[in-house]
Formats: sequence, structure tokens, C-alpha cells
Amino acid sequence: MKKLKLCIFILSVMIFYLNNFADASQGDTGKVSFEKLNYKFKYTSISFGMGLNYCSNPSLKNFIEYEVENYAYLSPQQKLTDLYTGVEFFGGVEHQFGRDFSLKLDYSYFIKSYNVQAFPQYDFSYFNHQVYAMGYYVIPQEYSFIKVGGGAGYIFSKLSVKEPYIAGTRDFTSNGFGIKAEAVLNFQISKGFAVHLGGFISQTILQNLKDASGNLLTAKNNDNVKLNSLGVGLRLGLEYFIF
Repeated sequence: MKKLKLCIFILSVMIFYLNNFADASQGDTGKVSFEKLNYKFKYTSISFGMGLNYCSNPSLKNFIEYEVENYAYLSPQQKLTDLYTGVEFFGGVEHQFGRDFSLKLDYSYFIKSYNVQAFPQYDFSYFNHQVYAMGYYVIPQEYSFIKVGGGAGYIFSKLSVKEPYIAGTRDFTSNGFGIKAEAVLNFQISKGFAVHLGGFISQTILQNLKDASGNLLTAKNNDNVKLNSLGVGLRLGLEYFIF
């Protein structure tokens, strides 16, 4: 919840100052609606912002439960939950090919720490580089665009494991792909800028984690460790439209 409030606060400040700057630069002309701009011209847009992903990592959770000493003796309230929150920073370029269809190249940097608070000497953190190709059904409105669609993409992951009595971290990597369904609302705040508000459901399918020598990461029950994840997320940012 604190991460969500921070994201909303930062983006709200950006939107406030951008809107005031845009209004001042337009003088008395007022803003032209997206509907009028889009009547004759297709748009290209650039979006950026932050987001939260509430997701599961069953294989990583299993690994941590075996790896953390005395984990079995913790109370249910102290143990890991099945779902945990990660933070992402995203950017994308989108082009409208028809009045009701667009394609987008989307990149995001995702960070997640999956830790047991009772044992701070352990740390299990990973990041993803995620590149998606997305297609949307576009519903133009007077001062907004509603977009519903989905896509797939490539994912590269790195997991860092910090444990007591071991200097530094043990690092493991894997790659794979993800699929995503998403709905986006862009509501206009100036002639070219709009707020980007999105919600999505995603599934990542990744290979077994390996170290630099190619050795597999295995849990103490001999299961190979993967970073496969099913999640739901929220994005908040800005989108600049060029008509």
C-alpha cells in the first residue's frame, strides 16, 4: 500500500505541473480535444510511468521455505504469503493503424523482494527486463482513449540470494516469455498529454534458474527453481500523443 501511495503521489505532482505548463503555453486558445485531432490524423504516442504487480512465485516461495533456517517454526502470520508486491518502471511507443486498432512496443523493468521479515539476514530479490509487443482495440472518446488488448514478449530475469555466513550474493539468471491482457484509459490533460491509467493480468513462463557456470538452482527438496509468476497489476503514468 505504501508503494502504491508513493507512485500515485509522484505521478500526481508530475501531472499537476505538466497540466499547468501546458495550459500556460496554450494561452487563450484552449485545448483541442483528442476526438478532433484524431478525426483526420492517426496518433503515435510515447508513454512512461510506474506500476505495481501483485503476483505469485510458487517455485521461489518453496525454495525460500527450505532455505531459511528455522522457517518451519514461524507463526502463520510471520511466514511468506502466496502473493507479494513488486514495482515496475515502464515506457512504450504506440502507433494507431486504424481508428480502432493500435500496436505498441512496451518495455518495463520489474523489481521484487520476497523476504521473511523475521530473518532480515536473508534476502531474495530479483528483477526482470520485459519487452512486450501489444495490440489494442481502441475506443476513441472526446477527451480520452479507451484501449483493450493483449500481447506477448521476451523476459530476462536475475535472482540474487543473500544468506548469512556467505560473503556477497549468489546470482542466478533465466529467460522466457510472458503473456498479458491489459486495459488502458488515457484521459486528456492538454493538447498532447494524457494520463495513462492501466490494469493488467499477466503470466510469465521462465526457464530454470542457473548460475554463471550453468549450474541449476535447486531447493532442498530437489525441485528446480523458476520465477514463473501469475499476477495482476496497476500502472499510472503519462502518455504524449502526436497526431
